[in-house]
Amino acid sequence: MNSSGLSARCLASTTLAGGERQDDVEEKQDSKKDYSPSGQYEEALLEENRDEIIQGSPWSPDSSSPSDSGTDVSSDRASSEDRVLDHQVPYTSCIQEAQLSPDGTCIFSSDYSRTFSVYPIETDILSETKTRPLKPYAQFNSANPIWAFAANPHFNLQDANSTHVLISRRDSYITLHNALWDTTRNYDTATLQPSKPGPVDISKPLASYKLIDHLTEAVTAPLSLAYSHEGTHFFAGKQNGIATFDLEHTEDPIHSIATIPSKRNKLKGGGRGFKGWISALSLSPPSTASHGGLLAAGARTRYVGIYDATSGEEVTHFSLPGTIDGKKVRNENLRHIMGDGVSHLKWSPCGKYLYVAERQSDVLLIYDVRNFSLSPGYCAGRKALTKQKLGFDVWNAGASPYDIEAISHEIWAGGTDGKMRVWRDPYRKEGPVEADEVVQVGGEDMPVVSTLVHSSGSLAVAACGRIEIGEESTSQRPRRGGGLRPRFREWGSLNILGLG
Repeated sequence: MNSSGLSARCLASTTLAGGERQDDVEEKQDSKKDYSPSGQYEEALLEENRDEIIQGSPWSPDSSSPSDSGTDVSSDRASSEDRVLDHQVPYTSCIQEAQLSPDGTCIFSSDYSRTFSVYPIETDILSETKTRPLKPYAQFNSANPIWAFAANPHFNLQDANSTHVLISRRDSYITLHNALWDTTRNYDTATLQPSKPGPVDISKPLASYKLIDHLTEAVTAPLSLAYSHEGTHFFAGKQNGIATFDLEHTEDPIHSIATIPSKRNKLKGGGRGFKGWISALSLSPPSTASHGGLLAAGARTRYVGIYDATSGEEVTHFSLPGTIDGKKVRNENLRHIMGDGVSHLKWSPCGKYLYVAERQSDVLLIYDVRNFSLSPGYCAGRKALTKQKLGFDVWNAGASPYDIEAISHEIWAGGTDGKMRVWRDPYRKEGPVEADEVVQVGGEDMPVVSTLVHSSGSLAVAACGRIEIGEESTSQRPRRGGGLRPRFREWGSLNILGLG
């Protein structure tokens, strides 16, 4: 990765139809426009594809997302044009979160249509001179929204026993899935190819882990998940606590970490702890002081707790700037760094710095593990004043030339303006730290919800998603809602970028 003049080119994208390169799509569009010289391109295209639209298309809104009883079926011209466009251009739902597999061979994503997808990163993708179509290798549709997922830290494409992913869904048990293999399908041992075409169906879970409140018998779905370094346990963020599961024990958590000793009265616990849903979890690299690493837990109430991942003992906890006793205070001096709750946490590769992202916040806070009460600086200009969960990534750049104990790293984050921003070693500075590089990914109105960087530093992944509410939306995407609910449109894209 160049230290200056960072450039990116799109190597693969979900916006291209299957089997077509970018120049093929442009040539086909030009030829179709010539077919209707009188300027009635949409009407001619509608008439040409009317039968296929009636029969149903694999890229039509009806097949790409669950049916909505509240959506009115309209036969007006605008609705017909929307369907024609979606028939020609692959439709991708608004992506909510994306992650890279630990071995860097796959991309996991969850979207607004409640679909979990696995996209492959082909080994020869860097040699591609044209943008190739990106299609899911495996996926499944969920009846309930997907709230969180986490991949096995020992994920290895060559080992089917390691390609596991945990998924949390609303009002459901935590489920363990094989991300690449359909356990209900017969495979030809000679070719190891599935017996029928299309994405591999990975909907059947290998195991289900029960997180139940024994007082009310209510099923709790965690908002965050994280594996242990050994891959034998995982952590689930719930309300006022963190549950620790053994992968071999599905009935109950083997341990629970309470973020506050008493749920009813904080004074009963000596005034310690904090309340709130644990919305983000991150495990630090192993160290001599903590072989299992330190588990950072961020809450919607703008608190962060640090715990020993092995014993579950609390190391410390602290509130983010502008929050006192669990309440946000009005402070004009801190207004620019205050958000609406922790959405994402990441440790630096050396485990000495913790980066914190919030919703409705333009900054990434930086904390030194040696003194969590002070924030030395923050990454400014993130462009993330939105309720959407905009993630970020930390890339290991090798030995630091400034600190023999630290590791040089870069922070990559997307914004609502369709750009990715890069901060190089921001921990070395105090106060607001402006981005060193800015890369345009998509349109100015397409938020980049997840920015991922391959460990090699030669590839990046930009996951985008947008939702527009109201009848006056100018987008050509399929409409949803209606009745008692507002009408809206949602769409997204997933792009693999080559960095230079």
